[in-house]
Formats: sequence, structure tokens, C-alpha cells
Amino acid sequence: MTVIDDYLAALPDAQRETLEPLRDTLRELLPTAEERLSYGMPCFAVEGKAVAGFDGFKEHCSYFPHSGSVLAKVSGLPAWTDATAGTLRFPLGKRLPKTVLRKLIRVRLDEISAVRNGKRFEFFDDGTVKAAGSMKDGELHGAWRWYRRDGTLMRTGSFRRGEQVGDWQTFDRDGHPVG
Repeated sequence: MTVIDDYLAALPDAQRETLEPLRDTLRELLPTAEERLSYGMPCFAVEGKAVAGFDGFKEHCSYFPHSGSVLAKVSGLPAWTDATAGTLRFPLGKRLPKTVLRKLIRVRLDEISAVRNGKRFEFFDDGTVKAAGSMKDGELHGAWRWYRRDGTLMRTGSFRRGEQVGDWQTFDRDGHPVG
């Protein structure tokens, strides 16, 4: 049993039966994400950042994108949902469509990637890391690494204020240098 299993087990039947399929879909969409509690509720996180949270309440359930701007950027939310800046409420017994969840996740991942200074991650749609490195004033700066969808390292290199510098290396799927 995980902390999320324990959390869901403590909910009333209607909330648990609504949220368990949501959790299963989020697991499918974010297979490498960490399941944990954030703000006292279940969530999926990538690289330490919460991406998708959820919880059950007396009269409804809610999805939390862990950002106040994600929901405004996603079109096609079901008419039976109620969206505020940081919460998408939905009725007990209803399932949020996978297509909607996929959009919500993509927008949140893009937000997490929008780093102008410091460590930046770029993600594939499933939340796995596509690239990681440092940014300075909106430009690539320092060491960067690129990955394949399967998580294997594909390329490494460095930048100085957006310009490629130093030695660059490409790797095959077995991790051996190419060329």
C-alpha cells in the first residue's frame, strides 16, 4: 500500500469510486511520475514539480493542475465541470475524458519548462524528460543532456549564452559514444 492507496481507501465509496479511475488514467498518461501528497492531497509529480492532483469532497471531486493558469489555457472542458483558476470540479460518478487530462498535463508540463534562469526540463507528453540543462536570461547556458523516449541518453553538450561550446557527444541506445 502506498500513501495514495491509504488516502483513497479512507474516502467514502462514491469519491473513491470516482477517483480511482482518474488515478489509473493519470498513471497511464504519466507512467514515470512520482505519486505523492501535495497540499494534503494525492498528486503526480515530475522532477519534483506537481503536475496533476485530485481529491474527493462531499458533493463532488476535483482535479488540481497545481497552477492558476492551466485551466484557462485548455479548451473543450466538459459542460458538466466547473472551472476556477486552479480547480476543475466534476460530479461524483463522472470521469474526466482522457483527451482533456492529456491537454491539462501538456499545458502544465510546458509551464514547468518555461524557466528563464536556473534548471530547465523539457518533457515528452508522458512526463519523461526530453532534455535537461541550465538557462540564463532565457538562453541555454551550461551543460545540457537530451534523452530518447525510452529514457536513454542521446546527446550531451554545453552552451554559453545560447551558443554551442566545447565538446558534444552523441550516444547509441546502449550508452556507447557514436562517432
